[in-house]
Amino acid sequence: PRTPLPRIFDTQPDVAVLAGVSRALGKIMDDKRFDDYWKFFHEDKMTVYLQRIIDESAYLVGYKLEDLEKDAAQGKPALINCRTYPRSSSYEQTHEGKPYYTKSGRLEFYRYEKEWQEHGENMIVYREAIDSTFHEPNVIVGKKHPAIQPMKPEDWGFSSDDLSTETRQVRNVQLTVDELLKTSHPLMKDKDYRFIMHTPKYRHAVHTTPADTDMVAIWLGPFGDMYRRDKRTPFVTEMYLDINPLDAREMGIDDGDYIYIDADPSDRPYKGWEKDDPNYKVARLLCRARYYPGTPKGVTRMWHNNYCATIGSVKGHETREDGLAKNPETNYQAMFRYGSHQSTTRAWLRPTLMTDSLVRKNMFGQSIGKGFAADIHCTNGAPREGFVKITRAEAGGIGGKGLWGPATKAIRPTYEDEKMKTFIQGGYIKINT
Repeated sequence: PRTPLPRIFDTQPDVAVLAGVSRALGKIMDDKRFDDYWKFFHEDKMTVYLQRIIDESAYLVGYKLEDLEKDAAQGKPALINCRTYPRSSSYEQTHEGKPYYTKSGRLEFYRYEKEWQEHGENMIVYREAIDSTFHEPNVIVGKKHPAIQPMKPEDWGFSSDDLSTETRQVRNVQLTVDELLKTSHPLMKDKDYRFIMHTPKYRHAVHTTPADTDMVAIWLGPFGDMYRRDKRTPFVTEMYLDINPLDAREMGIDDGDYIYIDADPSDRPYKGWEKDDPNYKVARLLCRARYYPGTPKGVTRMWHNNYCATIGSVKGHETREDGLAKNPETNYQAMFRYGSHQSTTRAWLRPTLMTDSLVRKNMFGQSIGKGFAADIHCTNGAPREGFVKITRAEAGGIGGKGLWGPATKAIRPTYEDEKMKTFIQGGYIKINT
């Protein structure tokens, strides 16, 4: 698998690269475990890893990879051992009385562990988002309840009024709905910060699928062009931000214009940035704006499945004759001229998901365990969110002159001519009776 790790490697590392790096680290640290980790790769037995996944999967257990390959070569399908179709979650528990993967074996709506009580999540509660909210972040919303009495920020050594980036992710403050609606996100003190930005997965793919090849990437959005008539385009396509047309109009941003997107300056795009720092130019997010009436005012969206700009890709974009954002030394191909969706997001702590007392289902197999487990309890970057300001950077027309092409054709939102408006309203439809 090709895993983009632009912050560590300025290339697209595959298994061979990672195994090689691991081997080098092992030699430097004089620790053979680095090499042992890739044992079957070095012995050219990659199928061992695949078979382990099959053996630990409830739906695939019993199959042998070699048999599946032989059958596939003859066009014979294999059925996944799924009890229901479409798949119905907890079918065995609800229909056959098998225990749930909890301490009691039942559905549990109350946690009595100390850590959960301290954070006010021992009962089901709603928390406002940590960043993508117009109101005070991370608030436990609802009327006071005697069973929900979390430790207050003062108990942890800081103030309830402290809404800084680091503290607000673990603060426990309770407000009613009416009280919450009277508050505002701390960044809204600067009137330019007024947009929620979400970066979900692309709906037709996972991870980097929509950007792995040019023939797939070109369908990612409306800015694909195999001929790259506008040499500012980093690849045969590029990433964009969906924004409500009314919001964009207020800021003088036309459909297809390039825009800068800046998130919390205390730690994004990275801590300690300075405007004259060359790395800031690399990391600050620059992308296209796409008029999208389907998103509410104040809410924006960018798919997160694209390769980020790196020092090497920016060097390529600025020095290559064709303007591709491709590292001239490694051929790493970015989907941004500068920055990426990661310029506006960060990982957030989830204290109740990292407790050693939590009983949970194991990652593989049909058993339960307790305590820390990677990909279950790790600090993670989801939800991928930010509270941002948006600034017009360049005109969308080829070479930065005039409007982006589709916006000149009277078919884009808010650019419609009378013929298009008539079409949208069904004016050309006739019903014969």
